Amino acid sequence: MWITMNKAATVAFWLLALASYIMQWPGLLSYLPLAALIVAGAHVLETAFFWFALKANSKNPSKDAMLIMVFGIFHLQRFMAKAA
Repeated sequence: MWITMNKAATVAFWLLALASYIMQWPGLLSYLPLAALIVAGAHVLETAFFWFALKANSKNPSKDAMLIMVFGIFHLQRFMAKAA
């Protein structure tokens, strides 16, 4: 349940960052696209970790890599639990 809520919050973050980029919101909200770039960089690293270390635990690695790019650690956790 918590992972589903965290995934929903992640989707909300991506949508807000995209809206901030398109609408050029002022003030603190103008930093959302920059925060999204930083988060995307972290997700690239998480996807690389999955691809090189945990890909064998997946039935569909390409789909899981894409979901890790969107949801990050919230999708990656289930593979890390299997590996441990």
